[in-house]
Amino acid sequence: MSTQSTPPMVSAVEEVNCGIDSDCEITLVCNNIRFIVLLSRLPLPGYDNHTTIEETYLKRLDGAVESRDPLEMDTVIEEISGLIAVHCQPIFREFASIDGNGSKALDLDSCLNPETLRLQLVTVAGKPRIIRCTGNGILHSTFPGPHLRITDADLDLPKISPKQVNVLEKYQGTSIMKVSARGQVMCCKVVDNQTHMAINREFRCLRQISAAGFNPPLRIPRLCGLVGAGNDGVVGILMTDIALNPETPRLGLVDINTVAAPRRQKWANQIEEVIERIHDIGVIWGDAKADNILIDKNDDTWLIDFGGGWTEDWVHPGLADSMDGDLQGLKRILHFLGV
Repeated sequence: MSTQSTPPMVSAVEEVNCGIDSDCEITLVCNNIRFIVLLSRLPLPGYDNHTTIEETYLKRLDGAVESRDPLEMDTVIEEISGLIAVHCQPIFREFASIDGNGSKALDLDSCLNPETLRLQLVTVAGKPRIIRCTGNGILHSTFPGPHLRITDADLDLPKISPKQVNVLEKYQGTSIMKVSARGQVMCCKVVDNQTHMAINREFRCLRQISAAGFNPPLRIPRLCGLVGAGNDGVVGILMTDIALNPETPRLGLVDINTVAAPRRQKWANQIEEVIERIHDIGVIWGDAKADNILIDKNDDTWLIDFGGGWTEDWVHPGLADSMDGDLQGLKRILHFLGV
């Protein structure tokens, strides 16, 4: 008679915080629930307090930090996280179970602020055990900022709660995602400590392009709405999600030697025209390069990423965020296209 075992729930390491002679916290995520597991140098009363498993791992982590060998550190972290994942299975099943269809609907609020549970690795009679930290239940995060800077003139854009935005696909972690809201599929860019300056710049550029009323519209993402947290804070922007050519989705990924000359010339003409027209209204693309050009299902080019900056071999840093920088980037894009 055979018995069917339940497959283990899959988790991934999100973050590791440790240092010499300090405690270690390893954060695992399972079905968008965050589990922060503490390895402490001070054993809890009632558990083993000599030659514990957590003590052994902390000593190995000290050695890895001192050696500055990333491979050694990765090996220790992989061992610890593997051990934690095995012994966390009952807790994963209690707090991170999925529905009968094998999937869990995910809204933007839950994606950016996953429920969090604090745990601790302890040793009992020489064996590892994961326990819940005393008096600590599921924690719910908030949106502390930074937020997008908007004015009263921007309030014509619909403001949608993160709870009403469903995540369909993560393009770039939790910074850029394919989402749906109010029956429309869009691209969402999230404002955080790393992205807030770029997204504020992009928002202003796209607003200026929209106000210019180009007819037909330029192939540049159109602002569709704002993602709002609380009464005033805006934590993201919603833009056109471009239906890409599956074979050549991004110009920078194209093997130009396999592309016919008339097709390359068409792309070049389209790119030149868009840059010329945005310059006419005082908008600077910034970070002009082939990787910031998408190719849609109709084989037309789209300029994306108006966050500014520069990339080596495309725009000189001294020309960053200037029309001359755009023109230098354009020249190198045309060279890349071989036209």
